[in-house]
Amino acid sequence: MEITKAQEKIEVIPLIQSTKGLGGKKISYPRWKQAKLRFFKVVIPAGGKTPIHTHPAPMVVYLGQGQLKHTRGDFINYFSSKQLLIESTNGDEHFVENIGNEPAVIYVVAASAVGLSTTTNK
Repeated sequence: MEITKAQEKIEVIPLIQSTKGLGGKKISYPRWKQAKLRFFKVVIPAGGKTPIHTHPAPMVVYLGQGQLKHTRGDFINYFSSKQLLIESTNGDEHFVENIGNEPAVIYVVAASAVGLSTTTNK
């Protein structure tokens, strides 16, 4: 069997990067703790709504399917399938609603620390 080399080069395409989260707050990382990266899949049923919460760890969120309304006080954002956002550790309390007719499928990567939760419900 002969192994052939691919003719095309590997591409690295940045999808999202920022030093600030949704709403413009700076991202910070817990100091002096053992780092822990987490990757989640979250499914919110049609009409479902999260509790009011905050995030003690910064995260990158990809909405793979569905439509969401993100409410932080008077600051409201709408997201649809294939969109990305960054949540800051300094963000205020917020909640997320599935405003679509199908389950919303969200993929979340959290840059956290051992013993630190990714979400704190209020």
